[in-house]
Amino acid sequence: MLNCPDFLTGGLHFRPYILDALHVEEIVTWSEVNSLLSSGLIDYPRIRVAAADNEYSRSYNGFLRYSFSERGERRPRLVPGVLRKAMRDGCAIIIDHCEAFFPGLKALTGEIAAALGCPAWANLYISPKGPSGFGRHFDDHDIVAIQIYGSKRWSIHAPTYHSPNRGDKSFYLPSPKGKPLMEHVLSAGDGLYLPFGYWHDVETISNISMHVTIGLDFARKLDAVKLISEELAKDRFFRDKIDYSMTEVEAREFKERLIDVIQDLDMERFLARLRERRLDKEPEFNLPTF
Repeated sequence: MLNCPDFLTGGLHFRPYILDALHVEEIVTWSEVNSLLSSGLIDYPRIRVAAADNEYSRSYNGFLRYSFSERGERRPRLVPGVLRKAMRDGCAIIIDHCEAFFPGLKALTGEIAAALGCPAWANLYISPKGPSGFGRHFDDHDIVAIQIYGSKRWSIHAPTYHSPNRGDKSFYLPSPKGKPLMEHVLSAGDGLYLPFGYWHDVETISNISMHVTIGLDFARKLDAVKLISEELAKDRFFRDKIDYSMTEVEAREFKERLIDVIQDLDMERFLARLRERRLDKEPEFNLPTF
């Protein structure tokens, strides 16, 4: 994926970008998905359903039944018939952070994270024919959607709220009207990169679709500000209370000291440290040595 011509130089961060000829059979297969659904390893909300025109579906977990082992262990079990009915009613099945279950996807997200210097994770979507489970929306992080099976039509609109912060929700804002910036049908082996803030709605045009969306959470300038505050915490002056009996003096000294600290920072080293810090580091074990 990262070897696609000019993606890193002309697509990443800047504009929607179409990826093609991806080896999706190495990412995840129907056999792996069906094994996971039958395994009893996933529970709500790790697995959930959603339909754009049905708010209730987003908190629905009636597709699960629970039993207890003789040792008192609570075991979730997915009910195939209920999930099939949910799909017939227009719901998509979503498995969050599914890279933990699929080795090919785990390898891909790891490769992307290492190459781009940001956390990367994957959600899997199994969708029936028709509109997506979310309607027109934007994400607060960059995404790469990879079509594994079937086909979907993506309609992309330009940002109306630029550079959304983490946690900003598009449903608080009016969605754009009029002709999309671009429309593209993704078939198996195709991918689409979208920078954060781009509005999109998706329609499955095959009888069933499976795709994975890889989330990319790049460092923000506000993250650097948070790291700077940690530097300030080393100085007693910034840890001290504000004396509101002499606000004018306090404000002047605060501003002067803050400027001095920032001027003394090696900002290039600081930003490099921020990038390294934000990479997800999994705990390492080396059993049987301990």
